[in-house]
Amino acid sequence: MSIAPPPSIAVALAIKPPIFKLGTQANVELSVTAVSNASYPITIHTWPNILNPGLSQERGSLVGVDQDTHEEFNMHMIDIRLRESPPSNYMLGGSDDQYFVTLEPGQPRVFNTLFSPAYENYGYEPAALPGHRYLVDLKEGEAVYWWKRGRKEDVLDLPGQDRKARYADGKPIPLSLDEPVEFKVLPLE
Repeated sequence: MSIAPPPSIAVALAIKPPIFKLGTQANVELSVTAVSNASYPITIHTWPNILNPGLSQERGSLVGVDQDTHEEFNMHMIDIRLRESPPSNYMLGGSDDQYFVTLEPGQPRVFNTLFSPAYENYGYEPAALPGHRYLVDLKEGEAVYWWKRGRKEDVLDLPGQDRKARYADGKPIPLSLDEPVEFKVLPLE
């Protein structure tokens, strides 16, 4: 009997459009595409990692470099304390159900949200500067800390049925990014 290798997850980032003006009308989207190399479906917990791109921007899952000054810039725009522990509800259809996602073998899964540095309406000064070009990368150590072999409906607990969903099937799965993504902020008029 052969033992299947542990799963790995490759991610790709996209910022659409890649050139924009700062402001509330920018309508800029951050997309994160994940592909599992496992030969079987896996269900992952997205809450604390880049596969929940909206929240991950707040907690600093991305790092940026200003290509014009070669300085890092702050990618997490809201300084709040977020829970770092796994959800307390591993129930199918429960309050944390939205954070559990099944990745099918080799099939891309896309996660989208607004790209925070494009907006000035969050009550902070944006870190991105008009007229500059930036590279955005994953913060070192980004990983999926909870995962199970199987589809979501087969691994999460059901009412009256404890499937031991709270226990991960293995060590964290590091997320790998082939290359950072670039964006440019247009100069002010």
